[in-house]
Amino acid sequence: MKTSFSPITQAIVLACTCFTSIVAAEEDGQTRASQKSMERVEVIYKRSSITSEITEDAQKLMDMPGAMGDPLSAAFALPGVVGAGGAMGAPAVRGSSPDDNIFEVDFMPAGYIFHDFGSSIFNKNLVQDFQLYSAGYGASYGNVTGAVFDVSLRNPKYQPITTTVDLSMLNAGAFIEGQATENSAFYFSYRKSMLPIFFKEGEELEDDDGEKTGVIVNEAPDDYDYQGKWVWDMNDHNVLSFSVTGAEDSAAAGFNERADLAQKTPEFQGDARFIRKFNSQSVLWEYFSKKLYVKTGLGTLSSDEKLAYGKRATLTDGYFEQAKFRKNTLKTRVNYRFTNEHRLVADAAYEDNQTTFNYDTFLYVCTEQDPDCDINKRERINGTQEASHDIIRGSLAHVWNPNDKWQTDVGVQFTRYQYSKENFVAPRVAVDYFLSPTQTISVKAGAYNREQDINYLLPEVGNPALKSQQAQHLTLGYKQQLANEWSWSLETYYKTMKDLPYALDTSSTPNSALYSNDVEGKAYGVDLLINKNKTDNWYGWLAISASKSERTELPTNTTRDYFADTPLVINAVVQYDINEIWNIGFNFTARSGQAYTPIVAVRENPDFPGHFLPVYGEPFSKRHDLSHRLDIRAERKTDWFGLDGKLVFELMNAYGQENIAYIDLDYDKVHSTSDLIIKEEEDDFAMRPSIGYSFKF
Repeated sequence: MKTSFSPITQAIVLACTCFTSIVAAEEDGQTRASQKSMERVEVIYKRSSITSEITEDAQKLMDMPGAMGDPLSAAFALPGVVGAGGAMGAPAVRGSSPDDNIFEVDFMPAGYIFHDFGSSIFNKNLVQDFQLYSAGYGASYGNVTGAVFDVSLRNPKYQPITTTVDLSMLNAGAFIEGQATENSAFYFSYRKSMLPIFFKEGEELEDDDGEKTGVIVNEAPDDYDYQGKWVWDMNDHNVLSFSVTGAEDSAAAGFNERADLAQKTPEFQGDARFIRKFNSQSVLWEYFSKKLYVKTGLGTLSSDEKLAYGKRATLTDGYFEQAKFRKNTLKTRVNYRFTNEHRLVADAAYEDNQTTFNYDTFLYVCTEQDPDCDINKRERINGTQEASHDIIRGSLAHVWNPNDKWQTDVGVQFTRYQYSKENFVAPRVAVDYFLSPTQTISVKAGAYNREQDINYLLPEVGNPALKSQQAQHLTLGYKQQLANEWSWSLETYYKTMKDLPYALDTSSTPNSALYSNDVEGKAYGVDLLINKNKTDNWYGWLAISASKSERTELPTNTTRDYFADTPLVINAVVQYDINEIWNIGFNFTARSGQAYTPIVAVRENPDFPGHFLPVYGEPFSKRHDLSHRLDIRAERKTDWFGLDGKLVFELMNAYGQENIAYIDLDYDKVHSTSDLIIKEEEDDFAMRPSIGYSFKF
């Protein structure tokens, strides 16, 4: 959910930024000799231990070069996933907006899962499995029209209490895990960013040419995160777990008269501070039997995001935007197998959502279709708004295996959005046909919907009459297993979207109608994945995605490329074990150049004579050159001082490729409307070496 009314947050963060297979159960076994001289091994295990180890696929992502041990960051190397707006952008999947995605962690909603300045919020020791559902997923997932990021944190191990320390150039953390009682175990992780050691408070940042940028470090970019889980194996059929998760990102900077942001819009001159944080707690009960599996979760999530800017020592207290969000969630899932051929999966969820906005800022009426919100700036506004936007959801799916050739998953989902008083009934279906034990054809189709971002719905800053967004997904895929652990898959998809928000013309509409549902979209493409599991000391994959994503503004009947449209993406990953101590790998990424809107002229800022603003041409009609980079990673196992450890060397963007992310006026050189002087800005992903070391005791 968006939590700010303008793109100022992104500007501040970017300016300050210039600155991580089910394994055998834990065994508490006894070996006995029988009277017939045969040995029998009796294995006594805890139910929760089944998911206490990372899956093979998640381990591959964690070890991927450039991911810094973070399997979620490695998702950008999967088919159909791109960073919207450049290498550091949020994930846009198969032509959908990053805002169309949802993130779930251990069955419950997540606050946010990516830090503003780098990796995900999860310690690499915690992720047990990670599933990305790009399109056509089943009836269990709701309030989503894009992709589903489903993260499973592993359960704690029944072992003596062990501490793992991780140190790298980007963060430092500690992880403690072990058995608490005979039937319970726990872990807790805390990590802190190392970015503050690279910045000196009060220094003015310089560009690549050594020139002062006008951006002064008041507080270095910083972040932290924590996770904890306690699991109680009540008996053979019941497991109870309690989890806590939280994260915070912050930065503060001063913008003097030399800063581009202040030259473009002088009200931004002065001190700025950004902070984003969340905390969540949840309880999860799981029941297991031969035919029935029940999972019920109760959780609470609170988040706070605040941006203050334009504060000057003597002239003004500046402006601010603050969004506080609280979500209480009750979810349950029942999976019942009637026979070997028939299975029912039922889901129900209730979300109690409360959002509070406090603001003293300018009203910007814009959406993703607008190249620059400054062109839609309105009057200064201030006030407080509260909104209760509860969601009720239920679904039922029938999984049927009539024979060894077919499997079907037919479901329907009901959703009620209390704020907009809308009801949706969304059918979904998936059919798998097994040509042979090694070949599968899959077809998936479904209807999806999500509530509009709340900042588009509130009075004064949005339009409470906006309808929720809708989408249709259709996919067709083929997968084949080959000899020697090779496999390949090909999947095509087609998505349509409607009722997206459209920013109305500021000169012809009153404030009561700032947005309408007058944007539609479509996305289509094909994803090829060639994969080799580990044999002969190496594994790897090649992912190629060809796609098209566009949006149509209905009032003008204008169709344009979507800002995150990326016609071609190639990712090649190889990991090789040199010996028992050393392994090395590389990840090469290439993608079509970022779409951008050309600047065709210069105009004077109507609010500040002597300052100038760009005049834009056709939105997202041009592209930068091909973007590419190479990441290299080497790992060495150690036993220094008798402690098991790992030493990791990473070199991201190994050959120092300068990838352009966006353009703007060169405000230092623009002194009149005749000075059309453009400068290109890189994506801030320069050559970046890193050394990390982790050890256990």
